[in-house]
This record gives sequence, C-alpha cells and structure tokens, in this order.
Amino acid sequence: MKVIVNRTEVELFSGAKVADAVRAYYVRRKLKIPNPLPPVEDRYGNSVAHDGRLSEGNRLRVQLKK
Repeated sequence: MKVIVNRTEVELFSGAKVADAVRAYYVRRKLKIPNPLPPVEDRYGNSVAHDGRLSEGNRLRVQLKK
C-alpha cells in the first residue's frame, strides 16, 4: 500500500503501522532513524500513535529535528 509521509510517498506492506511508515520515510530520504521515533500527526493535525494502523492513501506528518 502507498502512504504519504511529509509529502514523500512510501510503499508499505499490508497491515503496516505508523512506525513502519516513519521508518520507511527515513530510509527513503537516507536519514538516520531516530530513537525514539518523533511524534506523528495525521493530515488534520491530530496526534497518532506509532502502533496505529494505516490504510491506503493515509497522509502523515513527522516533525524533523534540525
């Protein structure tokens, strides 16, 4: 399935969680995966849990550290 994280499309397996999408985003952008993972919001600005389920076309936003 395809999910958008910070305007970057990532391809994930069916049943993937928010944390999987965040990790895939960091790998795709060739960035070091932070530990712990940063907070994530949905397209409406609502906080979502890292173990939350995803579906095709979800849009997420991750706050990148400078």
